[in-house]
Amino acid sequence: MLITTDDFYAELDSFRVLPEQIHTANVDSFKRAYGQEAANLDRGIVYVLRSQNPIPRLKGESDVIYIGMTKGTYRNRYLKHASLHATSAANKAKYRHILETYGPIRITIAPYNRYGPDLRTAEGQLLWWYFRHHCEYPPVNYTQTQIRTNSIPKPQAEG
Repeated sequence: MLITTDDFYAELDSFRVLPEQIHTANVDSFKRAYGQEAANLDRGIVYVLRSQNPIPRLKGESDVIYIGMTKGTYRNRYLKHASLHATSAANKAKYRHILETYGPIRITIAPYNRYGPDLRTAEGQLLWWYFRHHCEYPPVNYTQTQIRTNSIPKPQAEG
């Protein structure tokens, strides 16, 4: 059995949603979301930031604003950047617009090995599937991918 481009949003819906969301473009809101205990439980993950409401894209619309990966926990990767995300001119403008126009941002995570043999491949796979749906990458991503695989083997059910 395969996971294909068509399964992309169903796969994202299976990600674990962290309880604390980003509600406003200020340091405290980012620190609460990035620093929550639930963000410190899993290592070796892919993560997707999703807005409450979909954002128009080149093709269609999507609530996905960022796709990333980390070998550590989400908290270890991002808590140190909370202030930068809330205060730098570019980030603040981007996040403020998303939050005011499309609602709170939730953080979702999944084990990377569901989507590839290593972190970079797993992230690239998700980015490619997103691109296949929308003919562009998520609005906060600067990362692009060389991955061009439309389907991957579905992992065996864990016992």
